[in-house]
Amino acid sequence: MDVILGHVNVDFDALASMVAAKRLYPEAVMVFAGSVNRNVREFIALHGDVLEFMEPRSLDVEAISRLIVVDNRIAERLGELKDVPGRSGVEVFVYDHHPPSPHDMVGVKDYSEILGSTTTVLVKIIHSKDIPITPFEATLFALGIHEDTGSLTFAGTTYEDAEALSYLMREGANLNVIMHFLGPQLTPSQHELMKKLLSGLELRRVKGVLVAVARASMDEYVEGASLIASKLAELENLDVLFTLAQMHGRVVVVGLSRLDQVDVDEVLSGLGGGGHAKAGSAVMKDYTLSGAEKRLLELLEERVRPLVTAGEIMSGPVKTIAEDTPIAEASRRMERTGHTAFPVVDGAGELTGIISRKDLDKAGHHGLGHAPVKGFMSRNLIDVDEGAPLQEIQALMTANAIGRVPVVRENRVVGIVTRKDVIRALHGSDYLRGFGPSGRAAGYSRSEVLEMMQQSLPGDVQALLRNISQVAEEGAYSVFLVGGVVRDLLLGFPNLDLDIVVEGDGIEFARLLAHEIKGRVRSHRKFGTAVVILPTGRRIDVATARTEFYEHPAALPTVEVSSIRQDLYRRDFTINAMAVALTGGRFGELLDYFGGLRDLERRHVRILHNLSFVEDPTRIFRAVRFEQRYGFELERQTEILARRAVEMEIVGKLTNARVRDELIDIFCEPSPLPFKAVERLQDLGALHTLHPDLSVSRAMRGRYGLMYKHGEEAFELVGGEARKWIPSLAAMLEDLPLQESEKWCHQMRFKKDDSLAVMQCLGRVPEIIKVLSSEDLSPSQVVDFLDPLVGEALAYLYVLGGPQPRKSVVFYVEKWRDIAPGIKGNDLAELGLKPSRAYADILYRVRAAKLDGKVKDREDELKLARRLVRKTQKG
Repeated sequence: MDVILGHVNVDFDALASMVAAKRLYPEAVMVFAGSVNRNVREFIALHGDVLEFMEPRSLDVEAISRLIVVDNRIAERLGELKDVPGRSGVEVFVYDHHPPSPHDMVGVKDYSEILGSTTTVLVKIIHSKDIPITPFEATLFALGIHEDTGSLTFAGTTYEDAEALSYLMREGANLNVIMHFLGPQLTPSQHELMKKLLSGLELRRVKGVLVAVARASMDEYVEGASLIASKLAELENLDVLFTLAQMHGRVVVVGLSRLDQVDVDEVLSGLGGGGHAKAGSAVMKDYTLSGAEKRLLELLEERVRPLVTAGEIMSGPVKTIAEDTPIAEASRRMERTGHTAFPVVDGAGELTGIISRKDLDKAGHHGLGHAPVKGFMSRNLIDVDEGAPLQEIQALMTANAIGRVPVVRENRVVGIVTRKDVIRALHGSDYLRGFGPSGRAAGYSRSEVLEMMQQSLPGDVQALLRNISQVAEEGAYSVFLVGGVVRDLLLGFPNLDLDIVVEGDGIEFARLLAHEIKGRVRSHRKFGTAVVILPTGRRIDVATARTEFYEHPAALPTVEVSSIRQDLYRRDFTINAMAVALTGGRFGELLDYFGGLRDLERRHVRILHNLSFVEDPTRIFRAVRFEQRYGFELERQTEILARRAVEMEIVGKLTNARVRDELIDIFCEPSPLPFKAVERLQDLGALHTLHPDLSVSRAMRGRYGLMYKHGEEAFELVGGEARKWIPSLAAMLEDLPLQESEKWCHQMRFKKDDSLAVMQCLGRVPEIIKVLSSEDLSPSQVVDFLDPLVGEALAYLYVLGGPQPRKSVVFYVEKWRDIAPGIKGNDLAELGLKPSRAYADILYRVRAAKLDGKVKDREDELKLARRLVRKTQKG
């Protein structure tokens, strides 16, 4: 018998997922694992004629051969049927949208995806298989998605949830029904509970995060605690809320969070409950209301991650101006830097006021250019210290209608926080991608570009650009900042790769610059390029403005001297074909001949001419990397030309080393971008050009999912200079036979050490995972397995290994790896053993005994060594 189950406290996502699963498994019966939410119960009562559920007590549990579990991966949440997944002969299929957890069922066939709702996971499958659905089903499925995504407003919502809703609307989803059941009216008892929670609400700071905790006590049990908490959070506009309601001898706790710093599931798991990062619940038995609150507050202190502070997001060093600076000089500095205000400091460097462009213009209008700024500055200072939490800074900006807040330490300005800094910290760097500080995506003035440079570039880089400008003026050169640094400056991304183009002799300019800044030069006369290396190690790439032509597809370019416009035209994409002038009065002027700003606004990756991919097919891999990094997409004609280049098999004409370098760049991107890039390469047809048997499999998707979940902690654990791209590459290759992967690494001309690390990931790691997962090994046995692994293979083992292998890796790295015998070779010599290979074997055995706790100190080691020496001498 096939049985479809959800979880206890069935919500609309669980109900809709069960009905959707029934379309995929028509012979299965649907069974509720436990209680049902009130609004769901009302929906079932109304639609009982079209919804068929079997009562749990009517179910022959012994006859179950397959469980289809939806909206849940945890056996404990299956109520009375929680033991069924562990039974012999029971196959378990899982469809869920929550992130994996340590409590998940093992040995299941998992079809989960990290989306806004489980219903979306199943609707995607139904749609792809062209399975017809009724308007009733479309309505129920839409209800499930709306409920779990907050009608597409919750942080975990994806574009696929929106696409699923669009499909369901086309299939006849009824909005009136959805609205009726999504916004149920509170009952009188629920109103009473909400009123008590509101009166018992307190705000607390936990590691800088503002957390609301509301408590209430009721004589009768009131269901729908999660609904009440949701309405309370909406009413009071709370980012984080935990409600505690004492009812019938237990305390019901509900948590809601809009902030990444507060993972509700992580907090409530400490109370025996759970959910997901943004919402969850727990029931605490044998607790008083005060005791439950005390335990909750302890968990919040333990598990809330600190909110970003002013010191973490501020820009610096800050340009300040002295109190006695004349108005006219302050105006010139403001014009030169593009700033709209300066902090004013006294002779001791302490902050005393703020002078704005408006203040300077007013003084100048009255002919007071000679007067010091201290007479016109605002002394109504609003500043914060480095530890000020983000929410406090946001409140200050809103309440005082200001766009910047100075950060002070002992009344000295150490940084400044802008609106843009706050927005990025709150919503991530994606939120403002493609927009500059003015909110426009095109037409930046010189002063706006200068302000971006001031805000985004460290002080030493700004000083370097001024040095470059000075050398250019003295030598009558036209010099430009070009490439990725300009693109990322406009997008607000950090990028300190300084690429300079010179109209004239770039190599000679590099020598002049190196002399000015006390650096050294490496030049390449054939390409007209040079690298200036500073004493600090920073590099400045200098190139003569040049044009390139290709003698045949996929060839290396032939170079000729040209102008800045022609130099930009030879580049790969419009977004990389912009420049900022660095010479004289043009310093900060933006050059955009080919619509790069337009494509930033439209979030497009566009080539400059139709033969771009033919001339250099590596641009296909680069385009995919930019798509994923910035959340862009290939412009339509660009994608057509990329597919055409793949179909023409031009990619195969590239030297393997060039493809290798592009792949390393892709796999150096943070997770989950490498896997998204691999999927996109398959979509474009380029993945099979790397190897004909490479394709995105379910197993590959699972490996990259684990990389996304555990990758960062794995690399933090192994430490050192780990090559983070190697595990990502291995995750792509693992489905290939081992010999094929080894051959591929050789063909791609990877360095010997890189190939060794990749092959350890592919060959040894899977074998070790099996042993560590199935056997109870001593510390010395674990060390025997892990000692030969390089750091990248250790990280890969941690990522893919599961709980027991991960635990072994942690013990190995943190405790066992550095344990060594206290005795040395000279001790063995004193015991009468002549130098031989036996030294290594005896020291190995002593270390193993020490790891396993069989020897405690040096005396124990010497006793063991003495026995082993005697045995060796007899043998």
